[in-house]
Amino acid sequence: LVIVSNKMASILFSAWALLLLLCHVIPTASKSRSDAYDMLAASIRRNELSDYDIKTISSALKGLSTTQAALKRIDGTAHEMYQRTHKSSTTLEGDDDDDEDSSGKIGGLKVKGRMSRNAARVGCVADALFAAELCELSASVPSSVSVNHDETEDGTLADWTEREIVFNATIYPDESTNNKQSNVALSVLVIYEPKYNGGAGVRHGGIEDLLSFAQEEADDDSDSAESNSSTQSTSSQRGRFIIILSDHDASSSKNDLPYIISTLDVPPIRVKLNRQSNEMASVSEPLYRLAGTLIRSVGQVIDLNDKKEEVSDNESDSEATNDTQKQPSDRPAIHIVGHSLSGAVGALAANILDGRLPMPSSEETSATRWSGFARDRVSALCLGCPPCMSGIEVDFVTSVINGDDIVPRSSYRTLQRLYGRTERSIKGGILGKGVGWMSDAARLTVTGLTSGSSKKKDAHLAVPGRVYLIRPRRIGGGSSSIHEVGGSIGGRENFRAAVLWQLNDVLLSKSLWKHHSQSSYIRSLDRVQLKGFSDDTD
Repeated sequence: LVIVSNKMASILFSAWALLLLLCHVIPTASKSRSDAYDMLAASIRRNELSDYDIKTISSALKGLSTTQAALKRIDGTAHEMYQRTHKSSTTLEGDDDDDEDSSGKIGGLKVKGRMSRNAARVGCVADALFAAELCELSASVPSSVSVNHDETEDGTLADWTEREIVFNATIYPDESTNNKQSNVALSVLVIYEPKYNGGAGVRHGGIEDLLSFAQEEADDDSDSAESNSSTQSTSSQRGRFIIILSDHDASSSKNDLPYIISTLDVPPIRVKLNRQSNEMASVSEPLYRLAGTLIRSVGQVIDLNDKKEEVSDNESDSEATNDTQKQPSDRPAIHIVGHSLSGAVGALAANILDGRLPMPSSEETSATRWSGFARDRVSALCLGCPPCMSGIEVDFVTSVINGDDIVPRSSYRTLQRLYGRTERSIKGGILGKGVGWMSDAARLTVTGLTSGSSKKKDAHLAVPGRVYLIRPRRIGGGSSSIHEVGGSIGGRENFRAAVLWQLNDVLLSKSLWKHHSQSSYIRSLDRVQLKGFSDDTD
């Protein structure tokens, strides 16, 4: 009896300890869920919902999230079924997807179908990881400090790369007053890479650059090719300017969701694309004006380099004629990277430099020269970029969205819809919250599909360029899937983007802010898996 009693006491003690552990863990998990909604409630209360307290708004947001959570579960279940029922294929003849004309060449090899799309996705992941590395570098280099070389042999500024910092400063929309309290402050780091020999503009980055770099390494290892390539590499190296933007380090007190929401909750302005036509586009005013300030600050450095190269070319060849001088297409490439609001500024600056957008109005008489200054040689890659422009389809800008990230889904239009949804939920009371999810789901579906209408494309802001969405998945040990969305992509992907992924509305999720961090982007990018591609290095 004593032995049995001891065993029972041990079991009861273990059960009691487990109960205490669960009581401790469950509130913690619930608190972590509510943190995101409390943060969002504090962000939107400053605007249209000032009559309600944060607790009431947060409770309404949690109730509304059930609708979008159901749509996410539908997508997750469909993805798992597809992965389990479709075999992996590495053939070059494509698959049963509906994009019959999706074909191209990779390294001289003609591919089509899934392999063509997967190759573009591989290039996007590589470019995005490099952009994330650059953004981390920007955060580690204090403003106005020149650190030209990295101590590590494989660092971004390692000696062998010959990269050097040519500009490092923080800029503000109004440089004369240096008003740090208004709009967005931007930390800018410009690196010049003289040995860069890749593409520029639309041809910058991607799978082609990866293959060309691999070929260069193979040629360097070959004794027979070394002598033949040495003269070619020195004569064809065009160089590259890498412009790294960050808004998080410019003013640490503004690194929060309320600040971002207040910046994006501004009606867009309309700009005329050129003087000869009546074409118009919408842009985010504060980000657009900061893009103009960025170009005026950094453009002088790039312009000075171009002039130096022209003088150097003339001195090296006294018999050079206008036909043999370096053409604009051979001038250094310009690549802009940024995360969050700075990514939007970079995308807008790239469109101005390429000539797709005019420079913001300025008292400077030379301001107009910057529009089109770097045509066909500028590109941008943006992580977590908010909707900032519309009416223009560009291929030299790539935007990456991570999971439930709220920032790429936040614009003046989507935030106004969120305010309306939240207020209806609050006024509906308990009964309204219980049955209102059906009408909310129907409303979300309709607005999601109509937001992508071509008739309204020039009036509403959208995430710029070619847009890729990374979806963290439970299947495959926490791997991620990647999808190209928006633009000319149609069919199944367009429906999933609008309805299941809610890219045209603010997606209410416990991960809406966590997925916006740079570390979350790196983690999701590092876990991307494509059918037909495997990584045996782990």
